[in-house]
Amino acid sequence: MKILRTMIAAGLLGLSFLTIQAAAQEKEEIARRIEGELMAPCCWAEPVSQHLSQIAEEMRREIRTMLAAGKSEQEILDIYVAKYGERILTTPPARGFNLLAYIMPWVLAVTGVVAVVVVLKRWLTLRPAESITPAVDDGYADRIDRELRDLE
Repeated sequence: MKILRTMIAAGLLGLSFLTIQAAAQEKEEIARRIEGELMAPCCWAEPVSQHLSQIAEEMRREIRTMLAAGKSEQEILDIYVAKYGERILTTPPARGFNLLAYIMPWVLAVTGVVAVVVVLKRWLTLRPAESITPAVDDGYADRIDRELRDLE
């Protein structure tokens, strides 16, 4: 009976350890996702996840601290947007002028496809080369034939 209690206690301890480890991994994944969504404010060139600067390292620590304090991903992003503005986000929100960043690639792609179709149709409906050349006067054609025979 004592062995059974010990085994149950060990199993519960192991299960709780796995649960804690899974929660820690989930928070780490969320932290990395947040780091990828924020630009490093020192130069605005790379996301925090890739940037090698003191401020990026400080932001990585702050993100993990906020997650440990129970803040959600959106709350953390909102804190940084309030501090630095929307420029801090790697992907602009789809509203206002930023909406053009989402719409314009599709508009340009459709316009390009339409332009290619129109050009191809025009190329395919061109008349054969014979109809494009000007009509030659019969007298002129006879003269050319004579001159070509004289050259031989």
